[in-house]
Parts: sequence; structure tokens; C-alpha cells
Amino acid sequence: MSRADIGVFGSGAWGTALAITWARAGAKVALWGPFEEEMAQMAATRRHLRLKDVVFPDGLETSNDPAAAFEAPLWISAMPTQVTPEAWRGLRPQAPKTPELVIHVSKGILRGSHQTLSQALTGVLDVPVGALSGPTFADEVSRGVPSAITMALPPEVSDERARALQAQLACDRLRIYLSRDVVGTELCGALKNVLAIAAGLVDGLKLGYNPRAALITRGLAEMARLVEVLGGQPATVMGLAGMGDLLLTATGPQSRNRTFGELVGKGHTVEAARDALGGQVIEGMFTTEAALELAGEHGLDLPIAAEVQRLLNGEPPEEAVHRLMTRSLKSE
Repeated sequence: MSRADIGVFGSGAWGTALAITWARAGAKVALWGPFEEEMAQMAATRRHLRLKDVVFPDGLETSNDPAAAFEAPLWISAMPTQVTPEAWRGLRPQAPKTPELVIHVSKGILRGSHQTLSQALTGVLDVPVGALSGPTFADEVSRGVPSAITMALPPEVSDERARALQAQLACDRLRIYLSRDVVGTELCGALKNVLAIAAGLVDGLKLGYNPRAALITRGLAEMARLVEVLGGQPATVMGLAGMGDLLLTATGPQSRNRTFGELVGKGHTVEAARDALGGQVIEGMFTTEAALELAGEHGLDLPIAAEVQRLLNGEPPEEAVHRLMTRSLKSE
């Protein structure tokens, strides 16, 4: 394959689904993953283990050698949030050059530093970092199900260049809306995982649709409070990256975070629920603690997130529901 148009770093289901989508639309895409055996299997079968029904388009090249991905003028970072900064510290010295921009597609807040990935990676890569986030399940995107997503770009990217990137990454099955609220987009994508765990708990306890709707609505209010105090915009919370992604993740059966909460609601321990999901990353588990610590620094109350943290600490789920329902009454 000649020089790739897009380099995707991270061979999980989501990064691969995006690589498939862009290659299917005619782009040349180099997909890098760190595990030699996994990448060799993908190269041989032209499939991803978690996207088995989809054959890779001709324009998609896979390898555990990052050279081809480094050559692309646009880099997409698609690794698990908590390992992404360290992974790039290892990758960056191998790159013969850096692009004008990196866009990450991961969701979460870093433990310890409480940074978003754009904040952390800007220092590691020394280039502007944007984010791509919204209501998208990887398998549906890989199969070409019509989807819409937000691309948030920092002010260093000119309006003209932003529109060009939007046109480059959008296609007839992936509609991309442009935003300049990078931190708000990232925070929404992280916080919705916490709320999805709570929504799954409601489902696991078989409480019905009324409490789930109430939880999602009040969860959106919690999301808005934290996003706005940290510099995000209200419109982002009400858009694809906020409300859209929350609705999908809190109700969709494919959501790992929602399913995890449901299993705990049914009586599984936290460890057993994780095991039942095959050890997949439950990003909401990491984000809950970080979100509560950030809220504490700014004097904010996040009652739903607080109950999720108690749940993760092993407290009975029924008690969480009781505490939420008996909090002091207030205006909406």
C-alpha cells in the first residue's frame, strides 16, 4: 500500500471500526496494534475478533510495526484511556516526524492527574489534540449502520482546516458534526460511563422504566454541572457527545458499562461482573473516582456518581436506590 491517509493507533474494536469505515469510504488506512500475534491474525483473516462479521476493506493495512501509521499525515489515537499517555511516550521517539494534529477517540479521565487525554497528550506529543466522541457502538459503525458523532478540535486548528478534516473523515454512513469544545466533549464521553453503570443497576434490580428515565435525566444534570465548571459548554452536554452518548450507553444492551451495572444489580460482585464481561475495560470504574475528586475540588455534589462509587466499594445496590430517593427535596 502507498502512503496511508490516516494512521490509527490502537487495534481494539472501536479503533478498528473507524479504520474499516474510512477505508470502506476510499481512504488508505494503516492500523497499528502492539500485539504481534493479534495483528498477524488480523492480517491473515482480514477480520477483528470482536467484529467477526466484517471483512476488512482493501484500503486497510494492519501491522504491529507503527512505521506505516507514522507516515500518515493524520494520526488517530484509539488506545484505552488509562494506558494512552504511557503508550505514546513509547511510540513518539520512534516517529520520524509528527503530524499537524492528533485526534483521540478514547473516553475517560486519567486517574491521579484527573486530566483529559487532550490535556495529557498535548504535552507528550507537542501537537494540538482533538477528540472524536458520540453515540456509537463499534460493531454498528463497522457494519455501516448510519451514525453521527462529534469532532472537537482545538483553536490552533484553523476554521478552514477544521472543515477540511470534517469532510475527510465524514462519509455517507458516518456523519460528523464539528465542535470547538474539546474538554466538554471529552468530559461528556467520560462521565456517561459512570451514569451507564447506574442505569444498568436500575435494570439489574428490575425497577422499571420510570426510575431509569429519572436517573438518566438527573445524571445529565450532574454531567452538566461538572462539564461547565471545568470549562465545557452547555451545548455540548445537550448534543451528541453528551445526551446522545448517554442515552446510547445507558440503554443499549451492547454497553459494557451498563451491562456491568446490571450484573452487579443482579447480585454479582464487582469482580464477578468484570469476569463475566471477559475482563474488558469498564472505563466508568476509573472515571467515577476521578469525577468525584474533581467535583470535590470545585464544591459540586454528584449524588449518582457517589452511589456508583459506593457500589464499586461493595455496598448493597438496594441501599444506593434508597439513599437517592430519600435525599432532601429541592427544585429542579
